[in-house]
Amino acid sequence: MTTSKQQLHVNKGFGDVTALEGSGWNILNEEVGLPVAVLDEASLQSNAQWMQSFSEQAGVKLAPHGKTTMSPELFKQQLSQGCWGISLATIPQVVSAYKQGVKRFILANQLIGKFHCQQLVEILQDPDVEFYCFVESVANVVFLGEFFQQQKATLNVLIEIGVPGGRCGWRNIDNIEPLVDAISAQPALQLSGVSFYEGVIHGEDAQAKIVHFIERIKQLFNQLQQQGRFNGENVIITGAGSAWYDVVANALTQEQSLNFTAIIRPGCYLIHDTGIYQDAQQTIMQRSQLACDIGGDLISSLYVWAYVYATPEPGLVIVGLGKRDAAFDAGLPTPTLYYRPGNDKPQQVPNSWESVKIMDQHLMLKVDESADLQPGDMMCFSTSHPCLTFDKWRFIGISNDQHVITKQVATYF
Repeated sequence: MTTSKQQLHVNKGFGDVTALEGSGWNILNEEVGLPVAVLDEASLQSNAQWMQSFSEQAGVKLAPHGKTTMSPELFKQQLSQGCWGISLATIPQVVSAYKQGVKRFILANQLIGKFHCQQLVEILQDPDVEFYCFVESVANVVFLGEFFQQQKATLNVLIEIGVPGGRCGWRNIDNIEPLVDAISAQPALQLSGVSFYEGVIHGEDAQAKIVHFIERIKQLFNQLQQQGRFNGENVIITGAGSAWYDVVANALTQEQSLNFTAIIRPGCYLIHDTGIYQDAQQTIMQRSQLACDIGGDLISSLYVWAYVYATPEPGLVIVGLGKRDAAFDAGLPTPTLYYRPGNDKPQQVPNSWESVKIMDQHLMLKVDESADLQPGDMMCFSTSHPCLTFDKWRFIGISNDQHVITKQVATYF
């Protein structure tokens, strides 16, 4: 049998492109190479609607952290359902999103380096672009101010407040004047609000610490606002990752006298998982009445299908799925379905089956010694920490409930 040139692809997880544009790729009929990463379309839609509803009912805006997927097609889906904008972590990520039509950004990080600044200057020439970045040091403020002044451009900045032992962020909230004065001394910089990331606060009393941290930030905001330190009408306080967005939203909306736009930045909700973010979401559902009142919940939408490669000894199955294909930093892939080509439909995996080791291209699966598996059988896995599965794929399929890939989304990591 000969293979036509149009069926040869340099990217994994591909089938015949012509067929994708028609009937799609049926995974169970082996119309696509494995391993293949797929997103369940119904779960994606449900997750997007759930978080948008939560944000609206909580009284906050939603700027999902796009670094989770780095997929402009998914950004467009989120924006079309009402997201305020997209937050990102690096200027290359901003450039990728901008080239695909995104216009409103929060760079939830420091803007560092001349080349990155020059790229941003080009983007800011677009009058429809609204851009904000974090600042947390006098040295960077001076650099940014001088650079953008030379370029005759204006940069919106948000003061980032940090915590001891955390990541970036100005540590001494009681002595913020040096940073604020440095910003005021730079005509090219517009102080547009305050930012934070609470996900680095841990411990048994983490929730109380986070609430106290946000209260201090609101006090700082009030102080700066009374002093007339902010520029423009659209002033922002932004925080929240995927584990504490309910607590952050509640804390930011408690004080109605402050005039600001509250923006949360969870990133993993659209994809979700069956690991660390499932655990985090279950905790949110236990403590947030609003989250429960929304109806439904977030659903893991990301799966990776792979072939059984070998059954070399009783109770051990080797699957063609490795570190190059799925996240492994926060738990190994979890087997969910198995299927023998030609059978009626996939079967649920017994709870006793467990991933025990992962290598570059192989996964070791512990199963019952009586398990009926053989090379060529197919297995489906869910994952933990979706960011680190996404960045292993140039293209990810969108599948329906019949396990047919109807389209693909590209990633730009």
